[in-house]
Amino acid sequence: MKYKILSKANPLDRSAAPKYYASPVYAGEIELKRIAEEIAALSSLSTGDVYNTLINFVESLPKYLKDGYKLRLGDFGIFKVSFGSAGAEDPQKVSASQIKNRKILYMPGKDIRNSLNDMHFEQESSLKTSV
Repeated sequence: MKYKILSKANPLDRSAAPKYYASPVYAGEIELKRIAEEIAALSSLSTGDVYNTLINFVESLPKYLKDGYKLRLGDFGIFKVSFGSAGAEDPQKVSASQIKNRKILYMPGKDIRNSLNDMHFEQESSLKTSV
């Protein structure tokens, strides 16, 4: 995977010198149709069958998440909802209206998580710097 180097200021101390960080450079996006084509090539199903199954799968996920389930998708990993809330001095004053920052979290399965250990990184050639 390629990366570029970005300069970022310290948000807590604007007078501090900026630091430099590696940031991912994405090769693009892979659409669901292409994934369906690749899965179809590995199976006895047509691209349309796989694509339709994936679309139906994606459409069913929000229902389970809204109902409070963690979605364990085998070796792929787990999806779950997370959120924050405003604090209160009294537990009786905590209510659903204080819930904010709703997010869907993904925790990859062991094999996917371990595959990241084998990644090779290289600086994008057009952005090479002497830093």
